[in-house]
Amino acid sequence: MSQLERFILAGIVVSTLSGIISRGAQSAEWSAEPSFNVKGVYNSNLILSTGSNEVWGYWTSPAVKFKGATESLMFEGNAKADFVHYYGQQDRGFTNLLFPVSTSYKWERLMFGFDGGFTRDNTLMSELRQTGLVLTFTQRNLWTANPSVTMGLTERVNWQVGYQFADATYQNGLSLGLVNYQTNGGTSELSYEIQERTKVKLIGEVTNFVASQIQQTWTYEGVKIGASHDFSESLSATLSGGPKFIRSTRGGVPGGSLSENDVVWVYNANIKQEFEQSTLSLDGGRELYPSGFGLLVQTDRVTSSISHRLTENLTASLTGGLYFTKPVASTGGSFPQTRYINVNPNVSWNFAQWWTLSAGYTYAERAIGSINFWTNANSTFVMLTYTGDKWTVSR
Repeated sequence: MSQLERFILAGIVVSTLSGIISRGAQSAEWSAEPSFNVKGVYNSNLILSTGSNEVWGYWTSPAVKFKGATESLMFEGNAKADFVHYYGQQDRGFTNLLFPVSTSYKWERLMFGFDGGFTRDNTLMSELRQTGLVLTFTQRNLWTANPSVTMGLTERVNWQVGYQFADATYQNGLSLGLVNYQTNGGTSELSYEIQERTKVKLIGEVTNFVASQIQQTWTYEGVKIGASHDFSESLSATLSGGPKFIRSTRGGVPGGSLSENDVVWVYNANIKQEFEQSTLSLDGGRELYPSGFGLLVQTDRVTSSISHRLTENLTASLTGGLYFTKPVASTGGSFPQTRYINVNPNVSWNFAQWWTLSAGYTYAERAIGSINFWTNANSTFVMLTYTGDKWTVSR
């Protein structure tokens, strides 16, 4: 996406939000909550590769969360920056930026929604957490825009249509074997509330994934059926699944182009249990994701988390995930199935009104069985966070 196109997209989003806000501004409540944290880190293998990659360093991260609401409008967002520097066998300095925005506006039986924003981080952060695929370490810029309209057909039946846009660019991407890409997609979801605690849904979706630098295109479409049920106020579960039909096309080859078709079944299941002092969740599934390798990948994953309040001011948590990732419907390059594991115990102490001290450890492991490749990393951090008083304005 060119700078002009990004400017136009940002202008459309800002104009839309401004119009919505101005209509609901007569009786609104706005708030902003600033924060600042400083984190010291150590990592035995920063880039999860072979060789000497041991580092230590620091993060400084100012942020502000903002929120506004009226009877019909909801608007919230976050502005955050990470100023990072690593020393040691990987001497690196970079800046991460995070600007997510979410808004909705209700009008009788209609709800207009928008989720999107801009994220600049490295490939071993959000992209790794989503796909389980370890890419070459570099910065990625990601623009997203996901508008939607939900219509209440009856008291129990809702119909939602949405559009999903993403544009990813990589710093020095081609020299590192990574390519920029863009996705455009649409969804249509029909949901029915069978009873107060049970809902079923039918979802149709189509996505176009384009990596223009290598003249590669994927189109995948499918139908999913899902259900959610609240067994009690503290126990809930969701389940969904269905097929996706994939067609990939690669241009710039002798004879014109190459194409390949495939069918992949995707699914997701989640269960969450809340106790008086603890929360436990388990999530598993299979999904398709675009990748900076210029490939469409299939990720099978199981993730879990548990948190427990030890005292009024002391909380411990444990999260972890297991990922298996491989390319699908590839007409160009490929790679063997990879495995990625992470385990993350953390503890957090709210020792004063606005001050929190946190410490954590992460074990990460990457393996490619078919070529007998294996590597791991051990990392720790200590972080001090200041959360300022919330600023609130009502009118």
